[in-house]
Parts: sequence; structure tokens; C-alpha cells
Amino acid sequence: MTTTGQDAAGQDATGQDVTGQDAKGQGSGGLPATGRLVDSHPLLARLTGQVVWNLAEEAGADDGECSLFMDHYVAWRGAALGVLERLRDAPGGGLRLVVDDEDRAGACPECVALHGVVLPGTHPDLAAWLPPFSIGCHCRAEYVEATEMAVAGPHLPPGLRPPAHRLCCPRRPLSLLLAQLQGHEG
Repeated sequence: MTTTGQDAAGQDATGQDVTGQDAKGQGSGGLPATGRLVDSHPLLARLTGQVVWNLAEEAGADDGECSLFMDHYVAWRGAALGVLERLRDAPGGGLRLVVDDEDRAGACPECVALHGVVLPGTHPDLAAWLPPFSIGCHCRAEYVEATEMAVAGPHLPPGLRPPAHRLCCPRRPLSLLLAQLQGHEG
């Protein structure tokens, strides 16, 4: 064990990932220092594989479409958590909220308004700003290096509020997302 109480694999005695923590168990950003990163995300913490599968079934998906949707969900979740892991493990960094050009027409106005917003990783209400805001959300986060944050700083327009974290996007219901995924498959 090291002085932070972690083994060579970066886990504490309970098996929790503690990489990126200082000796007091504090995280290197606005994320909790202990526990699973997924638990710090307002939407992803609520979604289990069974919940996601059931949502796809309720949207009319058959078993093959549910499997396709689960593959999409696992990749989407992994990308979001990868950015959070990087933010936690790299002190001084931040997040840039992005809606890709090809997605802007289908994105909700709240997410389009967030395009280009940069938040420091130590923002006191960081969890409220973490995309995705719903299943099917067009907004995503990119990690901003500490050197860029030091030069450019955060860009949060006054009065801008984060969208609510909802189960499903009102502009991209699961039935539409399923159809789009099938279109990419074929």
C-alpha cells in the first residue's frame, strides 16, 4: 500500500478506484475523490443495463434492436466516463461542451446554447453541467488541458443554466434514436 492507501492497481482496500486522489482522498477536480465516477453523473448513475434494455423494448425494439442499442449505449457511456476520468486524473483541466455540426439541427435549443462553454474541473456545480443530459443527447464533453485552461480560462456566459438531466431527450426520442442506429447499421 502507498501513503494514499492504494495498491499498485490504484485501488483502495475496498476495491474502489482511487487513482488521481491526493493523500486526503480529495479528487483533482470537481468530481468526488472516492467511489465510482458513474455515481457522480446525474443521468448515468440512474441507468443500469436492465433499465436501458427495458427502455429500448418499450420504444418497440426487438431483441436485435435492443442489442444494437445496448452496444451504442455502452460506447456512449464509456466516452462520457472517459472524459470524467481524465478530468479527475489531470489537475487543472476543464470541460468543453460540444454539439457537433452534423448534430445541431436535431439538438434541443438548450444543448445548442451550450456549444463552446468551457468549465473548470473544479466548478462547484460541475455535475449539473455534465453531458449527456439524456439518452439521445447531442451534447458531449471534451477534456480541456490544464495549459489551455490557464491561458483561456472558463467561458460560461452569465445567466446560462444547464439543462435538466432527463431520462430521454425530448428532441430525439428512443424510437428515433433506434431508427438512426439501424440506418447506420444498414
